[in-house]
Amino acid sequence: MRDIQQRPIRMGRQPFCLLLATLFSTWQVAETQAVFTLNSIKFTVLPGNNVESGTNVTLRCVADVSHGTDFALIYQYTFYKGKQVVYAKNATMTDKLDYPIKEARVGDSEIYKCHVKIQNKEDDSNQETLKVTGLQTPVLMLDRAEVTEGEKVKASCSALRESGSFIFYFFENNIEAERVITTKNMAQVAITLKSAGQKSLTCQYIVMLTPTNVQSNRSDELQVTVHELAISPSMVIWPNRSIIEGDILNITCSVNVSGQHPSQLIVHLIKGSSLLEHGRNNVNYAKMVLAEDSGSYACKSEMGNVQKSFNETVTVAELFSKPVLKMDPREVFETDQFSLECKSEMINSQRIQRSDVIYYIYKDGELITPGRIDGRYSDKANTSLNGNYSCKAQVKWISKVSTAVVFKAKVLVSKPVISVIGDVILGRPFRIRCHCEKGSLPISYTLMKNKKKENISTVSQPDDKAIFTAIIHKKEEIRHFTCDAQNKGPPGLESAALIASVIEPVSKATLGVVPRLEEIVEGTYMSLICKIEKGTPPITFTWYRRGKPVSQKMTNLSQLYASYDVKEVSKDLSDIYHCEADNRAKQTVRSKDVTIEVKMAMWKKILIVISVLALVLMGIASVIFYRRGVLRRGRRETAAELSVKPSSPKSDDSLTVSLAHDTEVYNANKGAAPHFDGTEGRAANGTRDSVASLPASNSNRSSYMGVEAGGRSVWSERTSESDTDEQSSEESPKEPDVEYTEVVHPQPADSLRAPLRKGTDTVYSELQNSQGVADHAGYQGSVEYVQLNHDLPEPV
Repeated sequence: MRDIQQRPIRMGRQPFCLLLATLFSTWQVAETQAVFTLNSIKFTVLPGNNVESGTNVTLRCVADVSHGTDFALIYQYTFYKGKQVVYAKNATMTDKLDYPIKEARVGDSEIYKCHVKIQNKEDDSNQETLKVTGLQTPVLMLDRAEVTEGEKVKASCSALRESGSFIFYFFENNIEAERVITTKNMAQVAITLKSAGQKSLTCQYIVMLTPTNVQSNRSDELQVTVHELAISPSMVIWPNRSIIEGDILNITCSVNVSGQHPSQLIVHLIKGSSLLEHGRNNVNYAKMVLAEDSGSYACKSEMGNVQKSFNETVTVAELFSKPVLKMDPREVFETDQFSLECKSEMINSQRIQRSDVIYYIYKDGELITPGRIDGRYSDKANTSLNGNYSCKAQVKWISKVSTAVVFKAKVLVSKPVISVIGDVILGRPFRIRCHCEKGSLPISYTLMKNKKKENISTVSQPDDKAIFTAIIHKKEEIRHFTCDAQNKGPPGLESAALIASVIEPVSKATLGVVPRLEEIVEGTYMSLICKIEKGTPPITFTWYRRGKPVSQKMTNLSQLYASYDVKEVSKDLSDIYHCEADNRAKQTVRSKDVTIEVKMAMWKKILIVISVLALVLMGIASVIFYRRGVLRRGRRETAAELSVKPSSPKSDDSLTVSLAHDTEVYNANKGAAPHFDGTEGRAANGTRDSVASLPASNSNRSSYMGVEAGGRSVWSERTSESDTDEQSSEESPKEPDVEYTEVVHPQPADSLRAPLRKGTDTVYSELQNSQGVADHAGYQGSVEYVQLNHDLPEPV
């Protein structure tokens, strides 16, 4: 197989050079962008900020830029009039740009500034105000100088050299006729001329600026001749402009239409706001009049937007006046007699007599009386007659109706009811209400106490109530109050006596304790009784221990006291107690503080006495036992001393043995070991006993001794129970006893001998009981270990 070699891929020279050129140009651009500074921008108005209208104005923007000379900068200029851009331009390497305003007008007045941007840097200039004074006088033009009433004339007002936002005004005889708002420097309107004669037309405009507007002068006046339109109406009234009710009124309204266009003419007959008749050219109106037909009548003609009118006044006199319905009396109570009378006060005697008038009375629109000359009606009042009454007066075919009268028979008051509102508490104000179930308003209520007037209250509206305020200091005073009610006049009706529960506030609380304070003992029953002197139940009692409640509130519905019981008191209940009481009067009273001290229970006292006595007896017993122990130790300390010779036996060496009271000595004849007191070998019973001088030979020792010498302890270890004086010596030991006895060697008188030997030598003597030896029974079988304290010099 042929080997295939892979050649490395190489970049051509042309792409590589292109890459280098791109990097170089980018570096150059970055370097050029970083070498200029926009220092400031200055804005000026030439030739000045205040100029006359028609002056050429130049707005100049100058940018102060620091930069190198080997590159070009592009300046972006923007000119602002207020917040609106008016001019913008890009310039290369130009640090100044002008914006010209040719023949400046008032509309050019504003606040100006410029804005400059160079690459990524930009800034605003200072602001300058341009004020142009002197507006052009407007020019008014009309399409014609003569018109007829109702025709329109076209008018145009212009100020061709001005610019901005305008308001144009058109005036007719110095009265504003039209108004136009526009951004153009001219306006055109059509003005309708309605009345005949010479009309003077002018115009004026306003340039709207910030913050104030500028007003121009008025234009020259132009005259327009308005010819009258011959449509004036005429009115004919028959029989007369002053007539009497019942007469026939005729009115004719017409227009002479010669030389006009009758098809466009309309005629109206109007009275006030009522259109009576209308038609073309002329109209006729006829009516039998009443007094209310008096007034002004107008005849109006219309053609297009031209109107003309003619007015006449007609007066109609009454034939008789409007009737009036009267009720007598004005207020009627049930079962009272009342009457109604219908009458017209005025009668035109030229036309009729009073007897010509007939009256009718109606109740709720229904006739209740036939036609009568006198116009009267009477009856006895009751609720069935309540309603709206009216009457009608009539002469021939003319009738007039009166104003309605509302009749309602008043109801006499019923017997008033007296009651209280809320609780009645002695010594405090309370409210009393008087009320009648029946009775027409207004009702006058009088509060009486012991038949004397206390206060008066008048109820005029259904929602009103007669409420009085009173106060009592004794319960029986509540029945002294009564109430009197009347709505017709005295005498009125009197209520029954006031009956109500009277609450007497609680007073003088006392806290009692059962049993007596000195008898309160632990474990016994205790009751805290809170009692008040006066008060209306239910009474609420609360007990406190050092200001804090010890139980929930307790309410007694019938009694003036209550108790808080503790079944078994304890010592920790000793403290300061008080109680409080109140009722619905909400007047809390507090008892005096009571200090309770719970005493200790009797059995505890007895137990303490017994305990103290027991401790005393135990102390005495301890002292006795202690003294006996000391006595026994004293006797042991006075045990017989044994003189023991040195190791080499000598005939003059001996051990002086002092037997303590608890040391057993062999005594075959007595069978008991006598007690020694350690003096002269006497026994404890006072008889002299033997004192042995033991030889040096250990084999002849037949006694067991405990000796204490030189402050060293002597111990005896025995398994026998013969530790007391009452032990029988006749008991035969079943096992050999071993006794360890420490023997002290007394020091010799000769101090010149060999040096003393310190230490303790133990001598073991073993005595084995022989079964056949009767006189040594119980003692000869024991082994004796004797430890000797050697204070003697060692033998030579």
